[in-house]
Amino acid sequence: MSAKNPEPKRLREGKAFHKKVQADWEADAEGNVEVEKTVKKDGGTGRLDVFVSDDGSEVRAIVEIKHSDWDKMTPQAVRRNVRRQARQIWKYIELQPTFDGICPGIVFPKRPADTERLKLIEHLFEEEGIPVVWEEESTAERKAR
Repeated sequence: MSAKNPEPKRLREGKAFHKKVQADWEADAEGNVEVEKTVKKDGGTGRLDVFVSDDGSEVRAIVEIKHSDWDKMTPQAVRRNVRRQARQIWKYIELQPTFDGICPGIVFPKRPADTERLKLIEHLFEEEGIPVVWEEESTAERKAR
């Protein structure tokens, strides 16, 4: 935190990452892209980070953006966070009038340093049917591993 900005550095970085990913989707994705879309859930409201539909009626993708630092978590916290984040995405999908054919996804800024932890995170999300994107990783790097 600084005198100019009372938010912690981690929070400022997370918000900047969030905005960058949303801007990338708005610029590059096909279809109707909405960011920060409000939805009703569990008696309250939720916010979809990126919501993509074909013409505004049929949902194509729901993408969650997280700034999780997997390297700082205990193994138990890694599992707990994956479960929590996956539940959040599926709740948003289940709120849609029809959720057949919706592609869920989650975007993180960087991979964990430990290869085994990386594999665990991707495996846990894969079990939930949610692809993971590491923003720092190119398509070629992903294919190579």
